[in-house]
Amino acid sequence: MPKRRQFGSVRKLPSGRWQARYNVAGNYSVTAPRTFLTKTAASQWLVSVEADQVRGAWIDPRAGQVPLAEYAWAWLEGHGRIAKRTREIYTAQLRLHVLPEVDSSVRALGEVQLAQLTPDLIRRWHAALGRVRSPSSAAKAYTRLRQILGQAVIDERIARNPCRIERGGVERTAEQRFVSMRQLYEIASAVPGRYRALVLTAGLAGLRLGELSGLRWEDIDLLNATIDVRRQRVRLASGEVLESPPKSDAGSRRVSIPSTLVDELVEHRRLHAPSGEQSDLVFLSPAGTPLERSNFRYRAWAPAVAGLGLNGLRFHDLRHTAGTLAAQTGATTKELMARFGHSSSRASMIYQHAAADRDRRIADGLDEMAAEAGVHRAQPATDRCVPLLSGTEVARREGPSLER
Repeated sequence: MPKRRQFGSVRKLPSGRWQARYNVAGNYSVTAPRTFLTKTAASQWLVSVEADQVRGAWIDPRAGQVPLAEYAWAWLEGHGRIAKRTREIYTAQLRLHVLPEVDSSVRALGEVQLAQLTPDLIRRWHAALGRVRSPSSAAKAYTRLRQILGQAVIDERIARNPCRIERGGVERTAEQRFVSMRQLYEIASAVPGRYRALVLTAGLAGLRLGELSGLRWEDIDLLNATIDVRRQRVRLASGEVLESPPKSDAGSRRVSIPSTLVDELVEHRRLHAPSGEQSDLVFLSPAGTPLERSNFRYRAWAPAVAGLGLNGLRFHDLRHTAGTLAAQTGATTKELMARFGHSSSRASMIYQHAAADRDRRIADGLDEMAAEAGVHRAQPATDRCVPLLSGTEVARREGPSLER
């Protein structure tokens, strides 16, 4: 019986190692990306390539002969459905972490062709980025690279995704800080008066700073003690200001607020939103302009927390504070996910089905905790321009009447 002709060919190199190559439709030859210790190993590689061709899993090596930088920027350009802020974040990740040289011991990934990206190279890049920048930056950049190379597999540029680091995209961040109810009110008293209600809304209702910056009076129902989170306001690095809905369906939510916060918002409106104000935003700068994150942080927030010995406390930690306080009232995990708009498919489902009555009980529990802490409450306003609570609502609560 004549011997079957072998697919491709092997030859011994002067170094003693073996090289394998094969022809593609008679047009050009492909050489294995590595040499082999034995002739058998080289032949086995050719057998695997032939098998891939038979079952339709073969990838034309020329398709992967494009630098990662070229492919990554084309991927981002074609990613048309992402928000402007997300696009800005992705751009920064590519420019600062994924594509350039991060350490002299590792070649810049942007210069490497897709077909030459190996698990070992990516593993060394990930480790170097974690050392030079931070583990958090490395995790975020790895997630982006894995997403890009996943698309390269779909596009049949490469056969397999070389990003194979177990939990490489998991961020191992330090536990978030939170403050007690009393400390929350101390911070609220330490910031300039126009930001007192801002701090308390973040610490009791859990709104993010972007959501607070875009909050309008029409979103607040003082009679029923609720806040509708409908938008967020952010400024891009380019200077452009965006007002957009929250990222997910779960982010659009109705939050019940304690009566202590209702009183604070009533007083805030009386003092800082006089009739004739051009903007209907709830929280404004001293000049009457929309709140700017950096100005608030450096002029109001940082001095206040430093003066209280809470150096390093971030404004976003107030959201964690709100979650911790709500959990202490007995709220379940599902109720907390609905209240704080956690973004996931499961959170979206929970948001739709969480009981409004239970959310009301969370707010009432915060009132009880504030009373136990003996915090100073704002005195209810009686100015005619301030919306008043209904008689039914007044009768339900204990404390000074808001009736005129």
